[in-house]
Amino acid sequence: MAFRFVHTADVHLDSPLRSLALRNPELGELIGNATRRAFVNIVDLCLSEQVNALLLAGDLYDGDQTSMKTARFLSEQIRRLDQAGVRVFMIRGNHDALSKITRKLTYPETVKVYGGRPEAISLELGDRATPVVIHGLSFAQAQCPESLVGKYKPRVEGAVNIGLLHTSLAGTRGHDPYAPCNVADLEATEFDYWALGHIHKRSISTGRCTIVMPGMPQGRDINESGPKSVSLVTIADDRTVHVEERFTSIAQFERVVIDLDGVADWRHMVTTVAGTLGAAREAANSEHLGVGTRIVPSDTLRSNGA
Repeated sequence: MAFRFVHTADVHLDSPLRSLALRNPELGELIGNATRRAFVNIVDLCLSEQVNALLLAGDLYDGDQTSMKTARFLSEQIRRLDQAGVRVFMIRGNHDALSKITRKLTYPETVKVYGGRPEAISLELGDRATPVVIHGLSFAQAQCPESLVGKYKPRVEGAVNIGLLHTSLAGTRGHDPYAPCNVADLEATEFDYWALGHIHKRSISTGRCTIVMPGMPQGRDINESGPKSVSLVTIADDRTVHVEERFTSIAQFERVVIDLDGVADWRHMVTTVAGTLGAAREAANSEHLGVGTRIVPSDTLRSNGA
């Protein structure tokens, strides 16, 4: 029997987008609620796919949250998973290392929040021939300049070994170094799957083991553009790994270039703009689309005095 799970990270629940809210309160409210709605989509996916577990690789919250509204929301979603028999395994990253909600909420026994010491949790999966062990280690504080890979417990022989880690890897442009490591470090553990978090862009490495950075399930502004998703993972008894991308975002951001080169009149311009934006909307994988536009001007319109 295969072991199936959803892997996500960097949900950043209730992350504010103040600049947009100031310009347009309606859009601000939409984006302000988008992280919650994306998390509901993640839970819905877990239930519809009847997975065994949900793996959260850090930064579930955006900071030191104290909102009881957030606590109630999370409790309700955890309750849905618990009632369906879906286990939850989560670590804390740099944004939620000191989260009061994570520390104060009382979770059901189906939820495991890893602490600042490495743990390896064995799962009882009934008829499954190959046992599963999930390794995890949370950030003890917001800053973590040293690698954590060497602190993880060794792989369990004869089992499927999955590691949860929040890391900036070997360094990524635009991201501060957190628990830095490289692919070779992760492969050396001989784990079957590394469930990573921290970098908001999706990437997959399939060398000696499968290493997945799922990106984030919901972008928050134009600098987090593109489709946002989670990973639906199936590990067979023979330890082969199959990873599917599933889109989860409510609102998608895109940078769109509107090329007016050769446009001769205003009617042609309006048609071109509408067509370009319409194509972007058709290509989006979310209910809503926010665009940042760059216009390539038309010399013809200029020569006509437009």
